[in-house]
Amino acid sequence: MKQSIQTDESLRELCVHGTPDFPLQINHDNIDDFQDRSIRCHWHGELEISLVTEGRVLYLAGGSSYRLEAGHGLVINANTPHMMTPAGGNARIISIIVRPSFLYDAPGSFAELEIFRPYLESPELASVPMCPENGDSDLLDIFREVDRLCLEKPFAYQLEVHGLLCTAFGKLIRRHQNRLRLSRPVNPGNLQRLQLLLDYIHEHYANPLSLTALAAQIPISRENCCRFFRQMTGCTISEYLNDYRISRSIHLMKTTELSVSSISALTGFSSASRFAAAFRAKTGCSPSEYRRNHCSPSPEHL
Repeated sequence: MKQSIQTDESLRELCVHGTPDFPLQINHDNIDDFQDRSIRCHWHGELEISLVTEGRVLYLAGGSSYRLEAGHGLVINANTPHMMTPAGGNARIISIIVRPSFLYDAPGSFAELEIFRPYLESPELASVPMCPENGDSDLLDIFREVDRLCLEKPFAYQLEVHGLLCTAFGKLIRRHQNRLRLSRPVNPGNLQRLQLLLDYIHEHYANPLSLTALAAQIPISRENCCRFFRQMTGCTISEYLNDYRISRSIHLMKTTELSVSSISALTGFSSASRFAAAFRAKTGCSPSEYRRNHCSPSPEHL
């Protein structure tokens, strides 16, 4: 059966890429395996690096078109609609799909506010081609090394992959810094206020979160608290809380023998069914499936 990209009505891809604890996925694709020999138009919230390994392809991304041959690549920004068709030979590509937060780590951090957010919000950098002839061999080599590490999975490869991707995007953004939107300096007082909110969420995530109590930490009104949090982090309070709870649940699954229902209660979900639904939406599988496939048993249980 031919592959196809599944999307919703807005063309947002429905596939979950990677896992909350390692939000990166790499695909090795032969375009002949796709329906109509093309990758249909879609978009997603992750960054995508496409490396052409064989043949030629035509990419349409961010309002621009690119004819890429083997050895060339394309960096597609988050939330950028893109599609691809073969343009000669047996077209094969490697796609590295990574969540931006994997690189800048904490919402509201200097790296997120001063570097990544201007990049992510820049229409001029919706797509950036990489060609050895244009001096991009170093970037292409880094991304190929990321692919090798993820295939071979040596001990601690995740740390090396994280460092390589940070290096690559540091180089990419520096080379195109003149095309970034100018951003206003971040108010240090706002960073301190954000830290108070994050500290409160991290301390109270296991219980129902009171927006009134959270807003009182600054203090600020409930409505302004929601607006401020989104402005500083790029996500809503509920989105951040949900992601944090799921990340804590994964930690418990990997480090304890607690039941799924117990983990659900300990991480602030009102019921095991709500936990399962939120977990599946984030990871593409149920908590039990995730534990079975990703969590090694402790030595005493072998």
